[in-house]
Amino acid sequence: MNDPQFVEAARVLAQRMLTEGGSDAASRIAFAFELATARPPAEDELSVLTELLHAQIETYQTDAEAIQGLLDVGDSKPPAELDPCELAAYTTVASVILNLDETITKT
Repeated sequence: MNDPQFVEAARVLAQRMLTEGGSDAASRIAFAFELATARPPAEDELSVLTELLHAQIETYQTDAEAIQGLLDVGDSKPPAELDPCELAAYTTVASVILNLDETITKT
């Protein structure tokens, strides 16, 4: 889950959340959730993920080193026009979504 490919995949999903997912946290999270699971999130799922997002924003606002460490993972670089703190927080939420049992295909 912390392998560079998975971290980079979460960051790219976060980029899509910020650029294609709408203008507020709930619509962005719902956008990613539906992309990953093929269904909209339940109210409680959306609430938990929104709380996580706000907690991550609060954490990253005081830790520029953690932001850079997360956004530097992988070969592709994040777009310069996105706020690094916001992108890092959404990357964490995207990682959680990508690691849901119903997102991961088990054989």
